[in-house]
Amino acid sequence: MHFAWMTGSVHLSKGTGSMAHKFALASLSGALICGAVAYAFAAGLTLPQPAKVAFLYFADKTDGGWTQAFEEARPKMEAALNMQIPFVENVPEVAGQIRPAADRFISRGYNVIIGTAFGYSDTFKELSEKYPKVAFLNASGTTNGPNLESFYGRTYESQYLCGMVAGAVSKTGKLGFVAAHPIAPVNWTINAYELGAQKMNPSATVTVITSIRRRRRSSLRSAASTAPDITATSANSPPRRRCARRPGPGRNT
Repeated sequence: MHFAWMTGSVHLSKGTGSMAHKFALASLSGALICGAVAYAFAAGLTLPQPAKVAFLYFADKTDGGWTQAFEEARPKMEAALNMQIPFVENVPEVAGQIRPAADRFISRGYNVIIGTAFGYSDTFKELSEKYPKVAFLNASGTTNGPNLESFYGRTYESQYLCGMVAGAVSKTGKLGFVAAHPIAPVNWTINAYELGAQKMNPSATVTVITSIRRRRRSSLRSAASTAPDITATSANSPPRRRCARRPGPGRNT
């Protein structure tokens, strides 16, 4: 079994006797988030055993947002790859809970562990060093290594379009944005949103408030209090919809 980390395409090949079955891991990650972008590692990784994939979800699989998108993709991956892919949900971004969840899967023979949270980054780096013969992938992660790859979708593309819509319909040109984390993939989302808005209204401005999960609703309210007439967010959870239902400025979320 060989993982070849390559820009834009990651291939996993499996040989059984004279037959070799290949599939693109880019398709695997693409099933999760369209247009996943990967870092390149020329050395590659060879798995000594056939691939067995497992997921770690940081939230409930029916959270109505980020995690649910992975869960909706998982059975499609099972069908496409002809394998069962187990998962464990509600694994918070805490090293003391990430490690045991990953350890259990690895002890059962799973050798491709897919994480789903920025907060898994450092722990996945430690796990990849502890288990050099296991492949680790982490959506929205920031760490990489010979057997660890972080990936993310090209969210700037859709956010640029969202910005165009916001810029076109805004009456004041004052827009708000609630950001999940102050990290590069979130920054490019905000930048694209603003550029899209300014494509339609060159004088449009975006006020950004960085949220943490437990304070997301209050962050949305804070963004609304800055008087934008449209507030956007890349945050994971439903409070944005509940906040949008409340009357007042900035409620067109």
